[in-house]
Amino acid sequence: MKTKLLTAHFGKRSYDLHYGSSIFGLLPEVLEQKGLTGRVLIVSNPIVKDLHGDRLLSALSGRRTSWALIPAGERHKNLDTVSSLYVECATTGIDREGVVIALGGGVVQDITNFVTATFKRGVPFIQVPTTLLAQVDIGIGGCAVDHPLGKSLIGTFYQPRAAILDVECLGSLPESEFINGIAEIINKVAGLGGKIDELKADMPAIVSRDPGKVLGCIMDANRIKIAIIERDETGLSGERLVLDWGHTITYAIEKVTNYEMAHGTALGIGMHGAAILSSELGYMPPKRVELLREVIEMAGLPTHLPAGIEAAKLLLAMRNDAKALRGRPRFILLRDFGEAFLSEPIPDAKIEHVLRRLQQ
Repeated sequence: MKTKLLTAHFGKRSYDLHYGSSIFGLLPEVLEQKGLTGRVLIVSNPIVKDLHGDRLLSALSGRRTSWALIPAGERHKNLDTVSSLYVECATTGIDREGVVIALGGGVVQDITNFVTATFKRGVPFIQVPTTLLAQVDIGIGGCAVDHPLGKSLIGTFYQPRAAILDVECLGSLPESEFINGIAEIINKVAGLGGKIDELKADMPAIVSRDPGKVLGCIMDANRIKIAIIERDETGLSGERLVLDWGHTITYAIEKVTNYEMAHGTALGIGMHGAAILSSELGYMPPKRVELLREVIEMAGLPTHLPAGIEAAKLLLAMRNDAKALRGRPRFILLRDFGEAFLSEPIPDAKIEHVLRRLQQ
C-alpha cells in the first residue's frame, strides 16, 4: 500500500499526517526533518507495547528511547495520570529537542497531547494512534482529560509535529474494538460529511475490514475534521463545536456508567438520540433518522439505551457538558447529514422525551 499524506494547516505549526501500512519506518526521517535529535519518550500502555512496541523500537534503532506505560482504559484519563507522566518527562530529560511519541488509542493520545502541551509550556510530540477510533477521530490539536464532575472538562489546544496512521495496527484489534471505531466513521463521514448513502453502500466492506475502504474512511474523516479546525482552531467562532455532534448523550452515558461502556458503543446511541431530537424539533425528516439508525445497526452498534440507565441521571450529567449554558444542555443538531449546527438550550422535558424513546 502506497503511503498517502494530508497536511493540517496552522501557519508555522502546520504538520503532516502520514497514512499507509507498515509505515513506522517513516519516523526517523520525520524526526530528522523536525530537528528532533534529543531523547525519545514513548507513552503507551502494556497491551499496546506488547503488540507494537518491538516494531516501533526497530524503527527508532539508535535513538535514546524510554517507555512510560499508563493503565489502559478511560478511567485513567485523568490528572493523576497526567501528573505521573510529568515525572516521566522530567526524569527522562524531555526538552524541546526531544520528542514524546503517543503509541496507543484515544486515551493515550489525549493524555500525551495534554502532557506535552503543558510540560515546560510545550514540548514536541508525535501521534501514532493504534485503534480505528483513534485514527478516525484523531486529535487535531485539541485534547482534554476527565474530571470527577464530567468527561473532557479540562483541556487545551496544542498541535503535534506529525502523525503516523498505520493501518497494520488495526489487524490486532478485537472485533468489538474495531466496531467502536466504525461509530466515529459514521459520526464524521455521514453526520458531518453528508456521505450517508455512500457509507451505507460501503458498510459491509468496512465491517469486513477491507483495507482500502477502511483507509479511505479514515482519511475522509480526518479531512472533514481538519477543515473544520483549520477554520476555528480554538473554538472562538463556535464552528469547532459541530465536532460534538452525537456526543452530548454519549458523554452522559459514559459518565453514568463510570466509563464501563465503550465510547463507540455509547456514540451509536448518542448519534441516534441527537438525530431523534433534530427530528422532534422539526429540523430532520423522520426518514433520515431511520436511515441513520439503519447504518448504525449495520455496523453492529446499538441505537437504544440498555436497561438500567436512568434518564434523570443522564440529564444531570448533561448539565456539565462543555456546551451547556447555565446548566441547560445544548446539542449539536442536524438539518440533514452534513448540515450540523449548535442549538439553543433544550428544555428538560424535550430531552427526557428523547431519552424515553431511546429506552424503548
